[in-house]
Amino acid sequence: MKHSTKPNKIAANTKLCVLGAIMLGLVGCAASDTEQTTIDQASVIESQRAAEQAAATRAAEERARIARVEAERARQEAAQREEAARIAQAEAEAEARAEAEAQAQREEAARIAAAEQARQAARARERAQQARIVELEEQIEALRASNASRVAANSKYEETIAAAQALLDALNDEQRKYSNTNAAGELLVPLEKDLLADLEARKNTLKREAEALAQ
Repeated sequence: MKHSTKPNKIAANTKLCVLGAIMLGLVGCAASDTEQTTIDQASVIESQRAAEQAAATRAAEERARIARVEAERARQEAAQREEAARIAQAEAEAEARAEAEAQAQREEAARIAAAEQARQAARARERAQQARIVELEEQIEALRASNASRVAANSKYEETIAAAQALLDALNDEQRKYSNTNAAGELLVPLEKDLLADLEARKNTLKREAEALAQ
C-alpha cells in the first residue's frame, strides 16, 4: 500500500508542474500580445503625429510661399504703378514743353511778321516821299523855265522857287531819316509833318500868285 501511494503523488506533482508550465506559458503569451498591441498603438500614434507635423509643416510652407507670391505680385504692381506714373509725368512734361515751344514759335512768327509789315510800310512811305521829291524837282525846273519868259512875275517866281527849294531841302532832311531806323523798321527820329505841310502850303500859294501875275 505504501509503495503505490508514492507513484501517485509523483504523477500528481508532475501534472501540477505541467499545468503550471502551461499556465505560465499562456500568461507569458498573453503578456507578449498585450505589449505588442501597446507598441503597435504607440507606433500608429507616433506615425499620425509625424504625419500631422509634416502636414502642418507643408501647410506653413505653402502659406509662406503664397505670402511670398502675394508680396512679389504687390511689389510688381507697385512698380508698374510707379512706372505708369513716371511715364504719364514725362508725357505731360513733354507736352508742356512742346506747347511752350509752339507758343514761342507763334510769338516769334508774329514778331517777324509785324517787323516785316513795318519795314514794308516804311519802304512805301519812302517811295512816296521820293515821288514827291521828283515831282517838286520837276516843278522847280518848270518854274525856272517859265520864269525866263515871264519877266513881270520874276520876283514872285523867285519867291516860289525859294519856297520850293526850302520844301525840297526839308524833304531831303526827312528822307535821310529813313536810313536811321530800328530793327522793326520804325524811324528813330520822327518826321516833321507840320513843317512840311507849312512849306508845301507856302510854295503853292506863291506859285498861284506867280501864275496869276504871269497871265
